Amino acid sequence: MAEEQKKEAAQGGGKKKLLLLGFPLLLILGGGGAAAYFFLLKKTPPQENVNATENATEEKPKPPPELEELSKPGIFIDVGEFVVNLADTDVQRFVKVSVTLEVMNEKVQNDVNQMMPAIKDAINDLISSKYYRDVRTPEGRERLKIELLKRLNALLPEGGIKAVYFTQFVVQTM
Repeated sequence: MAEEQKKEAAQGGGKKKLLLLGFPLLLILGGGGAAAYFFLLKKTPPQENVNATENATEEKPKPPPELEELSKPGIFIDVGEFVVNLADTDVQRFVKVSVTLEVMNEKVQNDVNQMMPAIKDAINDLISSKYYRDVRTPEGRERLKIELLKRLNALLPEGGIKAVYFTQFVVQTM
């Protein structure tokens, strides 16, 4: 029996030694791996970006002509007032909206005036396809403006409408 206790003590002592030596060794190896990762594998900025910032400070490029025109105040064109039924089927609702377009220059203004019947038709068609839930929030009205802007610019030979404004927007339920 005494021999069995000595064997168990010897085996248990080996586990303690392994833990006492293994744990610090594991910490040292882990710390070394982490240090190697941060110092050796650290990303350096590409050389191209450094040169690009140096060139940018030396000479600023001129913006394209389209961007220069966008920064200037545009010409405003009142398209008119529209009273349009919404697409809701459960309740009859209609929208009364006044639309104003901001265009880049006089050439676009002439294009808009020539295409006015098609522009008014596109506005009527798009608004009448909307439901109350689509236009009841400011975000919904903003999406409607963006859709109108895309659709109206597609009608013009060279686009040129900068913005669509609703100077009046009323939804009524009957």
